[in-house]
Amino acid sequence: MRILLTGATGFIGRHLLEALVASGHQVVCATRRPPTLPSAATPGVSEIAVDFTRDHDSAEWLPRLAGVDAVINAVGIIREQGKQTFDAIHHRAPVALFQACAKAGVKRVIQVSANGADENAASRYHLSKKQADDFLAALPLSSAIVQPSVVYGIDSGGAALFNTLASMPLVGLPGGGVQGLQPVHVDDLVQVVMRLLETTEHVPPGKRIPVVGPVPLTLKSFLVELGNAMQLRRRLFFPVPMPLVRLGASLAGKLPGSMLDPETLAMLERGNTADPAITMALLGRAPKAVSGFIGPAERAAVRRRALFNWLLPLLGIAAVLALAIAFYLVARM
Repeated sequence: MRILLTGATGFIGRHLLEALVASGHQVVCATRRPPTLPSAATPGVSEIAVDFTRDHDSAEWLPRLAGVDAVINAVGIIREQGKQTFDAIHHRAPVALFQACAKAGVKRVIQVSANGADENAASRYHLSKKQADDFLAALPLSSAIVQPSVVYGIDSGGAALFNTLASMPLVGLPGGGVQGLQPVHVDDLVQVVMRLLETTEHVPPGKRIPVVGPVPLTLKSFLVELGNAMQLRRRLFFPVPMPLVRLGASLAGKLPGSMLDPETLAMLERGNTADPAITMALLGRAPKAVSGFIGPAERAAVRRRALFNWLLPLLGIAAVLALAIAFYLVARM
């Protein structure tokens, strides 16, 4: 098939692109400033220029769909920055794309959304995803709306954060870390999407498919299992009162690049779990457990990176303090 893939430079998109190429599909990667992908030199892979901050008219998307059999929208942001708003990236551009797909007669559309983009959505992130999901579900298209929980892969920024926390000997957890998660490995998410390209089986009437790990976990138990997967045993957890966590989230939200702000904290507090039955049916097996997220060949490198993420800054602070004390003592001599 000839497939238009958006978000090909992102974490999930990179893995989808690799799987699509390996399966022999022709992939048209919609990126903001091509050429940006090393894989664009691979036979069967090409790039076209799109801008989700302004391509909000279906007429702009129609020419890009010439000869396209299927579309996978994997674009997403966790924080707004400048023109990259939730409304533009998650809602208006995907709606224009989906309208164009209906007009062009695209055979299959898969939207990578998020678990929590439902009737109880409260954050702007979830609400913007839900708007696009609802629009796609109402179109006369063969489509599927994939809604993953926390997606783990050793090459993602989120995994680096979780690995770092899991490797620290003393970790403060918001409210004791009782928040519900059901992490899914990126390989399982990709396999689900690849399966949905081939079949409409197991797609429910609402077209929304939760993609989750085998069992719900608390944030604390998730970090414990990650630490065990890195073969790190001695870790102590202590609860941080939620009012203090909310204050920290408000301050962190003012820092560019921070993954924590009041909205992401609220999403964490809400929980992120679902029934794994559809995931299992599409995979034909149980999804990977957290204990299998880090393979034996990866373990040493992942553990080393996780430890360096907090040890190096700590050693830097210690070095600065040691120099300050040395200068002070020299000045007193």
